Amino acid sequence: MRREAAVLTSLFALALAAGAPGPKTHTGVWDNITSIEETGDVVGARVEVFDGPRPYVLARICEGECPPEALRSPAVIKGDTIAFDYRMDSNPPDTLHVVGRFTRKGLVLRTYPDAEEQLLRPGKRDE
Repeated sequence: MRREAAVLTSLFALALAAGAPGPKTHTGVWDNITSIEETGDVVGARVEVFDGPRPYVLARICEGECPPEALRSPAVIKGDTIAFDYRMDSNPPDTLHVVGRFTRKGLVLRTYPDAEEQLLRPGKRDE
């Protein structure tokens, strides 16, 4: 009887562990880069998020054209929000303070306090 109880307890614990959701992660790719046919400009953003103890992003913000390399920047992720800085290679150089939130539809970003929000949809990682 004691052995049966131990087996049942073990099976119950395994069933609970299998049904428990894993830790929530925001690691992934979000993208809304598009080309404007009339002008040939490329606009939008692509953000690859890496969750974990030291979260960071690889980001490209395209205004007319995309930078050749994604910028790596430390990120602060709290719950469903994210914040990071994006250094633009303009003349003079400028830094965008990017804030956003993860939603069911994707990643909603804002690059200026008064800028419109933009939705980045889930994308695929570059190989």
